[in-house]
Amino acid sequence: MRVSYKWLREYVPVEQSPEELADLLTMAGLEVDNIIDLGASYRGLSLGQVISLKPHPRADQLSVCGIRLPDGEVTVITAATNLKVGDIVPLVLPGSTLPDGKVIQPTEFQGIVSQGMLCSEEELGLARKSEGIMVLPPDTDIKADLPSILGLDDHVLVLELTPNRADCYGMLNVAREVAALTGTQVKLPVSTVQEELEQSIHDLVTVEVVDPDLAPRYAGRVLLNVKVGESPLWLKTRLLAAGMRPINNLVDLTNYVMLEFNQPLHAFDLNLMKDRKIVVRSAREHELIQTLDGEERKLKRGQLVIADAERPQCIAGVMGAFDSEVTAATNSIFLESAYFSPVSIRRTAQELAIRSEAAIRFGKGLDPETVPMALDRVASLVQQLKVAQVAKGVIDQNSRPTVARKIWFRPERINALLGTQLESAYMTEIFQRLNFQTEADTAAGKTYLVPPSYRLDIENEADLAEEVARIYGYNNIPAAYPAAQIIGRLTPEQEFSAQIRNILLGLGLSEIITYSFHGEKMFDRLNIPEGHQLRQSVKMMIPLSEEGSLMRTTLLPGVLESLSYNASRNHHDLQVFEMAHVYQPKADAGELPNEPLHLAGGLSGRVYEPGWNQNNREVDFYDGKGLLETLLAHLRVEGISFRRGEHPTMHPGRTAVLEVAGRQVGFVGEIHPTVKKEFDLTAPVILFELNLEVLWSAVDKEIIRVMPLPKFPPVLRDLAFILPENIKAQAVTALFREFGGEKLEAVSLFDVYQGEHIPNGYRSLAFSLTFRIPDRTLQDEEVNTIMEAIVKAATERFGAQLRS
Repeated sequence: MRVSYKWLREYVPVEQSPEELADLLTMAGLEVDNIIDLGASYRGLSLGQVISLKPHPRADQLSVCGIRLPDGEVTVITAATNLKVGDIVPLVLPGSTLPDGKVIQPTEFQGIVSQGMLCSEEELGLARKSEGIMVLPPDTDIKADLPSILGLDDHVLVLELTPNRADCYGMLNVAREVAALTGTQVKLPVSTVQEELEQSIHDLVTVEVVDPDLAPRYAGRVLLNVKVGESPLWLKTRLLAAGMRPINNLVDLTNYVMLEFNQPLHAFDLNLMKDRKIVVRSAREHELIQTLDGEERKLKRGQLVIADAERPQCIAGVMGAFDSEVTAATNSIFLESAYFSPVSIRRTAQELAIRSEAAIRFGKGLDPETVPMALDRVASLVQQLKVAQVAKGVIDQNSRPTVARKIWFRPERINALLGTQLESAYMTEIFQRLNFQTEADTAAGKTYLVPPSYRLDIENEADLAEEVARIYGYNNIPAAYPAAQIIGRLTPEQEFSAQIRNILLGLGLSEIITYSFHGEKMFDRLNIPEGHQLRQSVKMMIPLSEEGSLMRTTLLPGVLESLSYNASRNHHDLQVFEMAHVYQPKADAGELPNEPLHLAGGLSGRVYEPGWNQNNREVDFYDGKGLLETLLAHLRVEGISFRRGEHPTMHPGRTAVLEVAGRQVGFVGEIHPTVKKEFDLTAPVILFELNLEVLWSAVDKEIIRVMPLPKFPPVLRDLAFILPENIKAQAVTALFREFGGEKLEAVSLFDVYQGEHIPNGYRSLAFSLTFRIPDRTLQDEEVNTIMEAIVKAATERFGAQLRS
């Protein structure tokens, strides 16, 4: 939900700055995820006055405009025909940027250079389509700030609402929250409707609600002599602040009231409704409807529609039909305001994969009492703007009147739940600020609280306690540990997970927690082919959206989304990990899935933070491999080996598969270029993922063994072989250990070389070998014997040549 700071102040006297208000709302449970400076993209634009206007000498369709600026004059070429001398217009000068990001440069038109561009409402983002240049009022000061003139000198608070606070999808309910938090009063809009026409709504339209269980309340008004056109500037800017594009005055008003009251409305062209009849019914099996987005959709029983005498004209609460859309030719309208079953709307939207503003609100549950208020608000605004005239009467079929919820108010119980000692009078004041009503049952000696109708989330005493905590301030509640009778402990597997977390945090990685579901398109973004085992996923029966319909089979989506999110904010140097479950379906569809614990991570950008004593080296494959080697060494995992491998998300030839005791545990490598581009990543990215359940089986679970420091000196030898390129260093190391046995303490590859003096198809590998035994000093003759055996075996097995 996007909350306009200026719009909010029309309802409640906010003295806090946008940043202070954001902190206040966040601490009260309405998290503000972002604050947007709405006027930022308009501040590079200028205002000017047309001082001359003449045809282009060599282009019939163009005009040459002389524009006076506060600090000079410029010449601009335009094809617009709506200008005259004296007009005040917005323009973009060379080097400045339009709101859509386009940079304007001087451009020559038939020998005359245009020193900028005059802007239409469409180019300013104020209209979907517009003809001609936007002309501002004649008394506009050209020195003024354009965002202020347009009403865009505003900040937008982006709320990340939890499912229980769906009421705050409406500006008025956000204003009520702010008033409760600041101790001020809300100024509600007054809706005065004058029914100007003698024609009765009952003579103009017939409404029949066939399925009252799916549409418990259905109301409507008829508007006549409609004049569909452009919306006033104030209305457009309100919608832009809310993230919606203006369409026309009538549709914009319904969207405005939806944002204001959290009550979606829909306008039907009454002349296009067969027999002027409105039928609220369940769809027939395989019934077809073409929705406003141009898609033809096949409906099924149980999906609620608004139909005329013949066919559906709207998928109730989800999207209207193309056939009854309001157009410039519309002159009579049936305006709908309704309360639909949230479960029905939510299921229909999910089945049809439609995510509209109306469906979101209806699906979360609305206040039935708001239905007539929103209807009257639109009718009042229609009259104020002279858009239409209102027919006499209202149709309001309410089959399920709202029953007030009463909750026992026990201050001592609330204090017990919160661990506070607040006075009863203070709690009563809080509930009065939140518009709760108080009812006393003197006979029973009880007091009840009645929440306002729009607070559908208030059901019991725990909810009352939460309201007190929110307004009192969570930060004011003293921290206290609950008394525990039994001291718990972690299982060995949990200790293993905690150890992994601590090791990775100690290595400088940051832990992330991401969603455990995604959509089908994520597999395409990860470059996972059809039929791959990672596509065998658990499908959610009732997904929140199409993007969250599948349970994850890998942790890579969350890691990559996190890297992409940060990269879009110019934070490229990251080292993150996530430890969580993935979900693998079983053969039997009725069984619960396997949920193995996985570890995944990503390294991107530079290895070190910029500094005078650090280089700017970027991450590569060996950083990821070294990280896993360090982790596995601390975990006391034995029998580790890396081999060249493949993974559809990873770069071919730059990926290794990790095996422990012959079992594949995971992989590490560089991201595939296609996937990298898909997630808008520009810096190098290294990914890894491990199956911790497989890894746990290979962990040495015995008591840690302590070995004394060696008493005897080592014998150090270097050995360099020229080998075919296909011989792996790991195979050579295994040969060393085979012949060195217990006398070979360590092997290290310290040089790889290809070039001069090395034949094509070969490379030089140089190793450092350390020999030592714990009970005596090794003699050179013993080591020489081993070295000779190694050289002989390497020559026979690998065709190696000793490099001198």
